[in-house]
Amino acid sequence: MAGNTTIAPRAWAEAVAKPEIDEVRSLRSGFVLDVRRLIRAFRYERAILLRQGLKSLVKRGEARLVCATCGVPVYLACSTSKRFFFRHRHENGSCPAVTRTSLTEAEIRAMKYRGTQESDAHKRIKALVLRSLSADHRFTDLLGEQTWRSSEGLAGLRRPDVSARREDLRLAFEVQLSTTFLDVVLCRREFYRTERAALVWVLPNFHPNYRRMTDDDILFANNSNIFVVDESTAEASEATGSFMMKCWHRKPGIDGDSIVDEWVQRLVSWDEIEVDVDLQTVQAFDYSLEAANLAEEIKAAKLARIATERATVEQARIAFEDDLRQQVLSLVLDDCADNDFMNRHDRWLDLNDRLLALNYGLEGKYPDLMKVSRIVHLIETARAGKPVGFNYKNLAEIGHHIFHQHPDLFLAYGFLLRAFGTKDIFDRDDRTGRLAAKIRDERNNFRSDPKYAMGEDEERLCAFLSRGASRSSYMANDNLNSNGKEAA
Repeated sequence: MAGNTTIAPRAWAEAVAKPEIDEVRSLRSGFVLDVRRLIRAFRYERAILLRQGLKSLVKRGEARLVCATCGVPVYLACSTSKRFFFRHRHENGSCPAVTRTSLTEAEIRAMKYRGTQESDAHKRIKALVLRSLSADHRFTDLLGEQTWRSSEGLAGLRRPDVSARREDLRLAFEVQLSTTFLDVVLCRREFYRTERAALVWVLPNFHPNYRRMTDDDILFANNSNIFVVDESTAEASEATGSFMMKCWHRKPGIDGDSIVDEWVQRLVSWDEIEVDVDLQTVQAFDYSLEAANLAEEIKAAKLARIATERATVEQARIAFEDDLRQQVLSLVLDDCADNDFMNRHDRWLDLNDRLLALNYGLEGKYPDLMKVSRIVHLIETARAGKPVGFNYKNLAEIGHHIFHQHPDLFLAYGFLLRAFGTKDIFDRDDRTGRLAAKIRDERNNFRSDPKYAMGEDEERLCAFLSRGASRSSYMANDNLNSNGKEAA
């Protein structure tokens, strides 16, 4: 096992130290992308799938990425240490980046595998597959090394190690003992997809901590499932009368806010396996679906936690504001309990500083205590439906006073009366109708005449102390009815 590099599927992919091609251009967006940053954006398992996808496009004469220097289509390749880099589809001598040897993949493959395709180990695993399938009477047309020619009239043929049929499904079993080029994996997958057959890769053994590049190509393209046939699975097939294999697969779980994997090895019968001919997946466990469900669970838990945290913060804010509001109201309404004006003024300055921190305080160097007292008394008068803090007999008299002496508070007074449900009392108190007449005469000026506008800081403070009752969403002119009795 010395020399093998195995990368955790969820680890971030890494680029080789000095990639020949350091920038690629996306044909979809036109952007030039830094190779190192692009590769690091993918987790290892996704980089493997991207590698397969780009290589498939290049084989079809299409491209998504090209070399930023020469414009030749590129695909993702992987070093023996499982670090990624981009390789030209072909070298034409026009680019300073040289990413290919003078030998073709076919020549290298011929050199590498000469005399090894039919090794004793390879023959032994093929025999075990045939023996296992023979134990299950539901599999028919069992053949070894049977040539498949394309039924679509396309060039090429394949000779699977073992072929079989299960009802209407044709199956091609390929025994994988040694590493092979990605081209081989992709070509076989595409051939059997075209033939509407399922390709089943079979290994003699597997361990997740020692994975070859070919193992990763098969594993991640097969939804993180990989199958092993050995003497023990053949014996299990014969004992049960059902085709059995060992399945290694990743099983996702939740650790905090992350998905973590464990590797599971179990004996599975063919009845437990799902086949998708279009995707060319043969799986005993739907890793992608389970991982997606867990991701949604994590997302929901995060949202619930954020909502709880926000609710807690909001409750604390409301409690703090309620306490501050009550202190301001008490300072004004309980003034008879404290005859020391300077002491009350100092308390007001302290409260106003705290109000300013919330954008509710009175601005300026000398915030007027009398101004906030007038606002508080106006709020409590409207709330109580009788004068509070004013030396007047009723609400209408206060209305006359506000109209002439403090017109900037007049609209807020009307909104407060309506919000607290005491406007009927105000109307009854205006027995002579003189105030209604004043309102009628001025109704078109309430929104345009600056004298009826509160200072922004006063308006915010009044709204804070009244819990928004001094503001209205119905500010149109028709708020003043035809008889002129609407106090704003």
